[in-house]
Amino acid sequence: MTDDLKDVVSELAQRMLVEWDVNSICTDVLIGFCDLMSDEALRAIDEHPRPHKKPHELLPGTRSGMAFFLPFNKEIVESNRGGRWASREWVEAYISVNRLAQRIGAVVSLAIGAAGEQARSVPPTGDFSEETLSSNWSHKLIGELCGLGHIGLHQMLITPAGCAGRLISLVTTAELEPSSRSDAQLCAYLRDESCVECIEACPVGAVRPDGFDAQACYRHCIANALRLPEMPLAEVCGKCAATRCALGPG
Repeated sequence: MTDDLKDVVSELAQRMLVEWDVNSICTDVLIGFCDLMSDEALRAIDEHPRPHKKPHELLPGTRSGMAFFLPFNKEIVESNRGGRWASREWVEAYISVNRLAQRIGAVVSLAIGAAGEQARSVPPTGDFSEETLSSNWSHKLIGELCGLGHIGLHQMLITPAGCAGRLISLVTTAELEPSSRSDAQLCAYLRDESCVECIEACPVGAVRPDGFDAQACYRHCIANALRLPEMPLAEVCGKCAATRCALGPG
């Protein structure tokens, strides 16, 4: 079923990139699978720094996870480099690709259901506590387990296509062959401290070697959203994601 699902998701995503008129924002999709019942996956979930749901709490009988990353193109990234505030192009890309990712998650879940299994996707954003600034389901952690990449100093998932883009994950009762994973560190700072661009790019100093200030980051994201009242609420900044690793590993 793994190959069939890869074909379904890839074909669906590519078609919807055109149908949803976001081909000027995003032109590809990275897909990965993992065994959520493996000792490694369960240990990673248990050791997550914030409370994280167990797979069976999302969907009883869960066996596998699936994640896909929709990377922004070079023009979107370059529009958001420099300055204090998120570019309009970045905000529009965030909103549009979030909607696309959520729709793909829903349709893929239906396709899995038609194959006789169950699946559940989690929205790419918005499902979090404003008090703790954390969600009880981490798409980035699932993306790591599915072999899409590694989380960098800036707390973004760095994939072979970079970190600028949107990520969504789902769980399923289907048994899927896990994707291969690499131990290679994709964040240049965590690898050898050869890059500090995300630290320098953050307008509020939230990205630091000794930890990430989620409160400062969120306050700035809210301020960004309030600057564009005519647009759907998008609490986003993306300055740290428009740096050296935006379009590929640093």
